[in-house]
Amino acid sequence: MGTLYATAGEAALHEAAIDALANEMHRPVAEIKTHYEREMAQLQEGAKVRDFLSVCATRRTRETLRHTHH
Repeated sequence: MGTLYATAGEAALHEAAIDALANEMHRPVAEIKTHYEREMAQLQEGAKVRDFLSVCATRRTRETLRHTHH
């Protein structure tokens, strides 16, 4: 698999989403990034439009981590 992000701007958008989610959930950025990028990879497989992938990946990561014990 290549890079998850098509442009530097897209990478910055996702990094900001990862940072915000880590802050919201009081979890390390590295932990959030691992889960978020896994979700992104799955979502990108069938995505024809990339505009809302950040929203979907954030939601799925939040749900996954809420159901795991910290």
